[in-house]
Amino acid sequence: MSATRPYESPLRAEQMEQTRLRILEATTEVLADPSCDEVTIPLVAKRARVSLRTVYRHFATREALFDVWAEWVDERLQIHLHSYPESAEQLAPFARDLYRSYDESASLVRAMLTSRAARAVRERTRRRRQRGFNRAMRELTAGLEPKARARALAVVYLLASAPAWQAMREQSGLDGVEAGKAAAWALRVLTDELRRNPASLKEVEE
Repeated sequence: MSATRPYESPLRAEQMEQTRLRILEATTEVLADPSCDEVTIPLVAKRARVSLRTVYRHFATREALFDVWAEWVDERLQIHLHSYPESAEQLAPFARDLYRSYDESASLVRAMLTSRAARAVRERTRRRRQRGFNRAMRELTAGLEPKARARALAVVYLLASAPAWQAMREQSGLDGVEAGKAAAWALRVLTDELRRNPASLKEVEE
């Protein structure tokens, strides 16, 4: 005799998903609030107008909430912000798409960059992004001395990042499309130079 499977109510599942989304949206509000120094589960619960128990039913820890929130932001931005291409050749088109997605959710991205409360989330996702970026750049930088490699990685990584997008918007008045084109051009120039003449990095030391 087969065991009876428990009935799963579609309405109940929909309500659970709506509550989950409300918690994620409340997390965004907390992160965007300049008066908040830290994202806490009680604060998120208050913003979402749900109980602490409800938040913990969906997210066992604050770190779990941050991880799911980062994935949710990826979906909203329609690009995987912590998943870099597998090769340096793909960085230029990646940057174009990335900057365009930043423009489409400009207020959210600016909140992530300026909010004190977002610092922990930024650091958590930055480590993931940087690991993927380092893998993409491995072939081009394998033969470089440690200091030269660090300089190359730093400047290329900056061009495929939200701070560079923000600087081009605010300091040069470029929208995401034009800023993305500029970043893609610079990335192609830099990666081509690394491939053609990696010794050029040593010239700045002389």
